[in-house]
Amino acid sequence: MLHAMPFALAFFSNAWDSPFIVPVAGCFMIAVIVIASTAAASRKREIESQERLAAIAKGIMPPPTHEELALTRPQPTSSAERRFNNIRLTGIILVGGALGAILFFCILSVILGQRDVLSGAACGLIPLGLGVGFLIDARFQKRDLPTSSS
Repeated sequence: MLHAMPFALAFFSNAWDSPFIVPVAGCFMIAVIVIASTAAASRKREIESQERLAAIAKGIMPPPTHEELALTRPQPTSSAERRFNNIRLTGIILVGGALGAILFFCILSVILGQRDVLSGAACGLIPLGLGVGFLIDARFQKRDLPTSSS
């Protein structure tokens, strides 16, 4: 037992120098957050249930639950114009982000004086292609939109 003690101390002192301590701590932190949020949500439901039971025992009409409120509210409608605006906005954001990334790597290449940095500009080609696709789709949808006479 006594000669196992230095081994354990050496293991724990070297564990903090490991490059895996950050990912392990990150995974541990995520697990703790998930467990804590689940426990908090369970406790909240328990308190709401107790409050409803107390209101019923006193003869007071209990307030509606979130599920009951959701059933009484109408579902949001999806209009063709709203869908067109969302697609156009998505295309504009993707194209802008892609051009920003490409411009960043071009300027970084000039500042550092290294041509190899320009290979990073290729990361902007995917969102650029997606954004252009969304804008083309928005153009097609605009033709199909009913014209409003207002």
